Order: sequence, then structure tokens, then C-alpha cells
Amino acid sequence: MRIESNNDLSSWAILRNLYVFIDNKEILSNININLNYGENILLLGPNGSGKSTFLKLLNRSIYPIISNQSSFKLFNKENINIWDVRKKIGFLLKEMEQRVNRDVSLYDVIISGFSGTFNSKYAKFLSEREKIKIENLINDWELKNIIHTEFKSLSDGQKRRALLARALVYEPNILVLDEPFCNLDIKSNFILNKNLNKLINNSVNIVYVTHNLESILPKTNRVILIKKGKIIKEGDPNDIINSKIISDLFEISINIVKQNGYWRGIPLDN
Repeated sequence: MRIESNNDLSSWAILRNLYVFIDNKEILSNININLNYGENILLLGPNGSGKSTFLKLLNRSIYPIISNQSSFKLFNKENINIWDVRKKIGFLLKEMEQRVNRDVSLYDVIISGFSGTFNSKYAKFLSEREKIKIENLINDWELKNIIHTEFKSLSDGQKRRALLARALVYEPNILVLDEPFCNLDIKSNFILNKNLNKLINNSVNIVYVTHNLESILPKTNRVILIKKGKIIKEGDPNDIINSKIISDLFEISINIVKQNGYWRGIPLDN
């Protein structure tokens, strides 16, 4: 497993000997890894393996157990302000859709990326530069015709596109996405793939979780496998995503093939 120096400035996240407990249950165990600029990283593992918890660590919405032997640095700082994190990293986490529990519009949700609160009153405080940025995001994610629609009445795909636009208001260099392709309609899946690949081409790095092998982004250049709260293997996708490793990871019999840059899993009869 690749372990780099704590002084390696090419790493935007450095995690050493980290443990996470939730309700006295160990969720992540002995996490030692660097996340580096220039990498598009897939986290892969069974349900309940700790992938979402790992992303929440980066979001600073949960905190690890810190001891004399452990450290956790984001952008070379151990005590970085949470707003500094969210200006540098755009987040799409599973619980974000549930947090929008008020009668707010899609537009209000997007502009909440600036304020952190879902409140339509913030719109009158937007600068001209912020208004232009929001308009561009609305166009990029093809949301113009529904910007005044109540968020809670939107489809899963429309909500996902709105939350991704929200994640991009500060033009972050890193995106952290938890199951971005889950339950998407064909149109939203197409827009998501198109825009994520465009962002990667513009040097935005993506860390993401997906359970669907066909949703693995073609420019993913690192895979981290997590099982039972531990990182068990990591490396180049072409070395990691194969029939034996994936079958062992998910405890199934599957044949992995790659066609036109995309992966597919074909179940095997026992």
C-alpha cells in the first residue's frame, strides 16, 4: 500500500492511524492513507463497510479518535476551519437531500452553497459575480426550467443535479461524492457523466463512491477498497478491478470485463 511522507505537499489529505466510533461501534479502523492532487479516486466496498463514514471524515461532519500516534491533516492543517474546507472541497453526501426539510425552491438550495442555510432571503445579498456564477451552474446542470420549483417535489435526478450545482458555487478543486449515480433517470445520468468528465478535464479531482461498476468514471486513476472498516487494498483500477478481487470483496462470483473504457460485472453461476 502506498504511504507517503506527512510533508508531501502533493497530498491534500493525510490520514494516519485513525479510528472512528459511532454509538460505541468501531466503523473505521487504523486508516492510513494519503489523498493526492491529480487523483480521481473511487472508494469501493460492500454496504456498511465504512465508505460513507470515510467521506464524512473529509467533510469534518464526524471526527476520528486522535491519539499521540495519529494525525489527520486537510490541506496541510490539522485544525482547519470547516468553512475553509467547504470552499476547497465540494460535497455531495447522502443525507443532504433529507436536510432540505423546508419549503424552499431549487434556486434557494443552490445559493445555500454560499450561506450554508436554506433560506430564500440570502438571494438579495448575492453579488453580481455570485449571480453570474449561479446562472452558469443552472445552465450547466440544465435546471433553468425548474429553478422556482419546490425542492421536495423534484425527481431524484433533479435533486442530485441541484445539489451538485450547490457543491460547485465556490469553484472547488476537489469534489467528494457519495453514490452520485444512484437512482438516476437517463437524462440526469447523462448530464452527470458529461459534467463530471468536463470537471475532471478542467483539473477538478473527484473522490466518489459507487456500487455500480458501469458508473465508474473512465478517468478514475486510483481505487481504494474498504471492507469491515479497513482499507484492504488500493492502486490502479486496471490492477484492482478484476474478477478475483471484486468477487472476494463482495463475496460473490462475478466476471469483470472492460469495454470502451467502461467496466461491467457479469454474475457467474455457482
